[in-house]
Amino acid sequence: MDLLQSQHDFGTGVKSQTFGIGQSYLGPVIKAKSGHDLPFEITNQLDEVSTLHWHGLHIRGDVDGGPHQEIQPGQTWRPVLPVSQRASTNWFHSHTHGRTARQTHMGLAGVMHIEDDASLSADFPNGYGIDDFTLVLQDKQFGDLGRMTYGLTGDVLENGFQGDTLVVNGTVAPVHQMVPSGLVRLRLLNACNARFLKISLSDMQTLHVIASDGGFLASTVETDSIVMSPGERYEILLDMTNQDRIGLEVSLNGNEGQGDLFEGLWQGLWGVSNFVTAIILTRDPLRPGLQASMPNHLANLPVADPLSAVRKREFLLNMGDEADLAAIATSWGNLCGGGVGMGINGRPMKMDHVNFGVKRGQPEIWRIQSEEQLHPFHIHGCSFRILRQNDVPPPVYASGWKDMVSVQGGWSEVLVSFDHEATKTAPYMYHCHILEHEDCGMMGQFTVS
Repeated sequence: MDLLQSQHDFGTGVKSQTFGIGQSYLGPVIKAKSGHDLPFEITNQLDEVSTLHWHGLHIRGDVDGGPHQEIQPGQTWRPVLPVSQRASTNWFHSHTHGRTARQTHMGLAGVMHIEDDASLSADFPNGYGIDDFTLVLQDKQFGDLGRMTYGLTGDVLENGFQGDTLVVNGTVAPVHQMVPSGLVRLRLLNACNARFLKISLSDMQTLHVIASDGGFLASTVETDSIVMSPGERYEILLDMTNQDRIGLEVSLNGNEGQGDLFEGLWQGLWGVSNFVTAIILTRDPLRPGLQASMPNHLANLPVADPLSAVRKREFLLNMGDEADLAAIATSWGNLCGGGVGMGINGRPMKMDHVNFGVKRGQPEIWRIQSEEQLHPFHIHGCSFRILRQNDVPPPVYASGWKDMVSVQGGWSEVLVSFDHEATKTAPYMYHCHILEHEDCGMMGQFTVS
């Protein structure tokens, strides 16, 4: 796969300057089988350094694709990924120190489906592009000429980039898709830099959620809507047996109506709720699909037992206009501006500083809190279980395997352990997944031994 500088028409009638992975914008959907090695050759054809991080994969730190695995212009990186985890929908994107937000927004992102024997034999839709669809959801801003724009203003640095136009798989929404009569599967990825998305169905229909970041839930969860933070993935099932058309609705105000977790947050910035139809699915009565009922039991999930933890760690997400924090963040290679500084536990990201080490296979409880704003928190190299999200139990649809947790106000707690090694020269990252915050220093790193 080549990292390319290109041009892409998002549906505005003109081409924008973009990055792509083997194509004009975004990258391919890669399908992999658990238990197999996945070799890559990734050549950087850009005129700047870049990386590709395998978000959600349980792999060693030296192939994780974080900021320590830089690919210089003209060079080729040849990682071999040993895939050894549950069936899940994952993704890959730029993770270049200080440049993650711009490079990912420009198009350096793609999706990876991992399957295992259980998922392949289950009574689920799995015909890619037939009854199994991947939707990469992003928000963009287009100028007067219809070209994509991105700039690091003071507001963007503080709140993360937030566009006013929904884009699905590189095309301005809504997109249209003919589907067979029967069950249809949608794999959703929030690939926005900063925006939370609220997902629902047209005509107030019920969502049937079957999987989160790290794999299948214990059973299908019925809900009116789900809120997706940047970096999160969910899978839903639709029954198109007896309905001709259905729309997937996305609100660009994903905070609205979520009680204590999101109440009042960024209302002045986001304004009135605005639902946009992301995709319209139309049934083709001449195409028979999977005729099955909505599944009940999906996976055997172990109980998330906090008593199994051997240690607790606490993380306070910092942001503000303190001169010392801003100066340190900038001097350590983080991309800040306007006097804004960010860090975790009072310290911005520093490439040659490992914050701590953990022991492989030993469960820990990580407690995360934010000084201000809502932040999506991501941990590399693992899937975890959310014990508490802002001092309350997580939504039922977020009770399975996760690698993202929302943090705002109260403490969020996750039960986590790591199965693979990450050395001092190739550590794992933990960070806010508002990519501009990550670039400004709201990130740390740790080893696993």
